[in-house]
Amino acid sequence: MPGVASAGFFGWGCSFQGTWFGVTSPEDTTLTGWVVTVTGKSHFRGTNNLEYPTFDATLAGTFPDADRISTLRGAWMRTGFNTFAYTMTGIAVATDGITPVWIGKLNGNITLSADCRSEEITATLEVFAPTASPFDGEPLFPIALPTHYGYRAYVDLP
Repeated sequence: MPGVASAGFFGWGCSFQGTWFGVTSPEDTTLTGWVVTVTGKSHFRGTNNLEYPTFDATLAGTFPDADRISTLRGAWMRTGFNTFAYTMTGIAVATDGITPVWIGKLNGNITLSADCRSEEITATLEVFAPTASPFDGEPLFPIALPTHYGYRAYVDLP
C-alpha cells in the first residue's frame, strides 16, 4: 500500500486520493462496472472523475432515447476522520453522441475502511431536464441508489 493511503496521515485518517473500482462488497472484489479517480492538492478536498460504461442511461426505460452517460466530474471534501462527501455531474446523450437527453447530479457520502483499502458509498442521483441547470435548477426526480462499494487500486510489485 502506498504510504499516502495509510491510516493516520496527519491525524486525519486515510487519504481518499487514488483510483477506486466498483466491487460487489469489501469481501467480494468482483468488479461491478465503474471506476473513479480522486485527486487533490489537499488531504481535505479535491476533484473526482467517475466512469461508468455499463450504467443504464435509459434509467430503466424512462429515457429510451438515452444511449450513454458522460464521465461524471465533480468535487469531494473530507467530513470526518475517514468520511467524505461528494458531488458529481454528467450528461446522458442520445445515440448521435451530441443530443443531451438528461443531466445527472450524483451526491453522497463515503466511509473508508480502517485499512484504507475499501469504501462504502451512499448515493442519490438527481435527474434534470437537458435544459435545466444542475447547479440551481429543480430536478425532475431523485433516485436513491443502493449502498455500493469500492476497492482501491494498488501497484502489484514484480
